[in-house]
Amino acid sequence: MNSTTRQAVYDLLKSFAQQSVKRYGPQDIEELKQAHPFHKLFLNDAGLIAAKRERSAVTRMGMFLFPRLAKSIASERYQQVILEHKMQGLIAKSTVDAIARIARELRSGQRRPNHAAELAEVLHVDDHGDQEMVSVRVIADIFIGDFERGPLFVEIKTPKPNLDIGSATKQKILTFLALRARDNPQAYVAFPYNPYPTRADYSHSLTKKIMDVRDEILIGEEFWDTIGSTGTFDQLLEVIEEVSSVLRKEREL
Repeated sequence: MNSTTRQAVYDLLKSFAQQSVKRYGPQDIEELKQAHPFHKLFLNDAGLIAAKRERSAVTRMGMFLFPRLAKSIASERYQQVILEHKMQGLIAKSTVDAIARIARELRSGQRRPNHAAELAEVLHVDDHGDQEMVSVRVIADIFIGDFERGPLFVEIKTPKPNLDIGSATKQKILTFLALRARDNPQAYVAFPYNPYPTRADYSHSLTKKIMDVRDEILIGEEFWDTIGSTGTFDQLLEVIEEVSSVLRKEREL
């Protein structure tokens, strides 16, 4: 990250953290205790507040923080970086049907994820006769139009998505690849962090049931270094530590 990007990331992280810290008074704490009576077995008042803040922050991270961090970082290298990018076009109905069938068979366990095989199946549907074309639309959480290997579609998710989210994401990825088939498109689901020690240890069963972990997922460091450059994730961790230190000092004043 250059100095401009680093400052933008710093400002974004600090602002997000400050806005996410709600003050809890005595009445708020009593309401938390009533709402979560069994938590007292494990948590004191401070722990209960921390747990509530963490749940709220995690939700806002996925909706607000991660996409904007990604845009700030990617914009250092690329000009065409768009959040919530809507793409619409026509593809053969047989292709749409193939995508839906692949997702359905993965969910039911009739097949195992294999990105190369699925893509070949989607792009080479054996349909004799006239092709009926249908309109489809997909939205990328972050889209990089001038990514060096080809236009990049990224869906940002938490590292342990449920089966419905995984299935919907699979269909979005394959639909985007079909829409932009002539442009060497790239498409991934991105996990902004890895709750497992290493990529090899990633073992969320619902994800592995639907997604080809090797070819369709960017995990933690891979994601940030892909949209930035090698070492971006390490620099991001440094900025997080810097912001955390500043906020701790400010709270002590």
